[in-house]
Amino acid sequence: MQIAVDNKRTSRFIDKWAYVALGATGFVLLAFIASDFFKKTLISKNISVGLGQSSPPEKITLEPQLLGALRVDVKASIPTNTSLTYQIQLLDQQGKIVASAIKNAWSESGTWYEDGESGTWAESDLLAGLDVRAKKAEELNLVVSVLEYERASGSRLVPRIQLNNQKVGSAPPKSNFNILVENGVVDTRPLFPALFGTIPLAIMAMFAVPRIGKKVISKKINDSDPSDRATLGGADKLVRVKVDIASDETSPSLLQVKLVINNSYGEQVYMTSKTINLNIKRENGKVEKGNGSLTLFFIFEKRDSYGFNVEVLPDKSIDRTTLTVREGARTLSSQEVIYIKSDSANTSDNIPAA
Repeated sequence: MQIAVDNKRTSRFIDKWAYVALGATGFVLLAFIASDFFKKTLISKNISVGLGQSSPPEKITLEPQLLGALRVDVKASIPTNTSLTYQIQLLDQQGKIVASAIKNAWSESGTWYEDGESGTWAESDLLAGLDVRAKKAEELNLVVSVLEYERASGSRLVPRIQLNNQKVGSAPPKSNFNILVENGVVDTRPLFPALFGTIPLAIMAMFAVPRIGKKVISKKINDSDPSDRATLGGADKLVRVKVDIASDETSPSLLQVKLVINNSYGEQVYMTSKTINLNIKRENGKVEKGNGSLTLFFIFEKRDSYGFNVEVLPDKSIDRTTLTVREGARTLSSQEVIYIKSDSANTSDNIPAA
């Protein structure tokens, strides 16, 4: 039988679904990055508002955006162990409410004791906001009002009122607010679960591709020369042959891996000898062990029973050698593939048993 061997680099067996998962992750990351380019800050300032009062109107020019919306973020600044109820309103030029929100802001702290130990804690919830999508260009007014103010003692302060020319009620404390108004803001909150979902998927896809295919040979021995036989082949079936090597502390950094493949008649159809580098693990400056691997890709155009024989040299330092052969493999990138072709005119259609 005449055997022809041809080497050719091909992208034919790349697994596209791994890149679909990777592309989904990249798209989400790109959305995060692109969201900042659409934002435009309209207002960024600090204001003070008294109890029962409203801030002077802040004028906002609202313009339609292809992406994003108008976002108003207001953060109260209040003493610890107090609470504050405030209202945010967006009003049009006729004083009609376009959007509004009421926030019960609070700030608390204290001391904890447990099993003879102690410490302090602090929690707060001070931020409120509005999102408005512009349908047309218009001028709006932003107003912040303080409705209630309560101290830790439980005493609730209310606005002073005028009764018979006398002021009644507690003096209204001033409350500080940080106002940030931006237009063209893209809400990235839904992107977080998307990102955390696609990243593991992409990682799993990258690790899964080398394991795609039917494992027809898995031979592990505590020596340097595993061999086994399997029936495989076909013009559309990529065969991945992988040799994994574990060596002891006496191993050199370079090893020679010899691979011989025979057909069902015992005829040699392929032979190669490759030099591989070991990944050496060191501890306290001394070599502990080494690991290395060799991966080759084949197309056996004739389906047959093939024997795979491996020999690693020098063999004295080899602790373990594993031979793995997968049929129907896929790749992450273009690979050099070894095509084993036989002249069918000079071979029998019958395949002898392995």
